[in-house]
This record gives sequence, C-alpha cells and structure tokens, in this order.
Amino acid sequence: MSMELQAQEILNISQNYTICVSFAVLFAGIFDHSIDIIVFTSSRSFRMKQSAFYLTAESFVNSIHLLVFFTSRIAINGFNNDLTQRSIVWCKLRQSFGTSFTLKSLSIVCFAAIDQYLSTRFNPFLKQLSTLKLARRLTCGAVIVWIAHGIPFIVIMKSLPIYGCATYYDGFNIYVTYIYYLILSGLLPIVIMSIFATLVYINVRRIV
Repeated sequence: MSMELQAQEILNISQNYTICVSFAVLFAGIFDHSIDIIVFTSSRSFRMKQSAFYLTAESFVNSIHLLVFFTSRIAINGFNNDLTQRSIVWCKLRQSFGTSFTLKSLSIVCFAAIDQYLSTRFNPFLKQLSTLKLARRLTCGAVIVWIAHGIPFIVIMKSLPIYGCATYYDGFNIYVTYIYYLILSGLLPIVIMSIFATLVYINVRRIV
C-alpha cells in the first residue's frame, strides 16, 4: 500500500470517528437538556423557584446553541462541508448566534450564582431580592442585550475567498479577541461565579 493510500485511509478513519463522536455528544447534550427542561417545568414546586427557572433557561439556551453551532462543526469537520463559505446568510447568522447564545448561557449561570448568594444572606433586604420575578426580568434583559450584541456580527461578517467567514475590520477583530473572548466569555463570568460561590460558601458555613 502506497503512502498516499495509507494517508487517505487514516483521513477516512479520522473523519468517521469525528462524525460518530460528534453525533454522540450532540444527542447526549440534547437529551440531557431536554430531561432538565421536562423535570423543571412539569412540577409546580420547581416552576415557582428561581433556581429551577435559571436551570431551565440555561438548558433551553444550551440546547439551541448545540443544534446551531455543533451541527455546523459536524458538517465542517466530518463532511468537509463548510456552509459559511457557500452562504453569506449562514456566515453572518452562525457568528451572531454563536456569540449571543454563549453570552446568554454565561449570564444565566452568573445570575444563578448571585441568586444563591442573595438567598443565603441573613440580611432581609438582600434576601427578598431573590425572587422569581427578578430572575425572569434579568434573563429577559440578558436575552435582549446579547441579541443586540450579535447584530454587528450580521452586519460586518463577510465570506472572504481566502479566510472564509471573517471580517476585515481591525477594530472589530480587536474587540472580538480582547473584549468578547478574553473578558465577556472568559474572565468576567469566571470572576463573578468564583466570587459569589465563595460568598455562598461563607454564608452556608455561618448558617451551619
């Protein structure tokens, strides 16, 4: 067997493995999130709790994110079919959906961490802020803000011959690299969740 045939065989095996694993992860993720949504929405006792609301909202957002983003990755890595290079509409929407759904999910997790802190405080004023009404308002606000955040991606993204789906605006590339990736979807949620997780631990220790 020539080296060329061996390389092609390895490539085929690699692609088949990628397809199988990717579909397994996709179906497992959708199934897991669907179970969470069913459990937290089928019981009235869960529906009236803000913690269950946050988990339901996060599962819903993550399910859509998996369907939109992961299926695209499967098409690219498994079938060598990059729709972003063939459709300018999909090029724009994929980037917009990817960023907005990522930030929605992270925002909901941060809200849940803050809610846990408020619900474990002795201070009556802070404790009464932990309500289902506030949870709904914060989540709706995050959805609106991050949808608006995704609009510039729809406007600016281009399907370039060499680079594929990308933008040639240096200022926007700097924003995506240092603000979106480094801060909004990186350091900021980690810092918020770490701080409030520590504060919750301190509050629980005081209660015990």
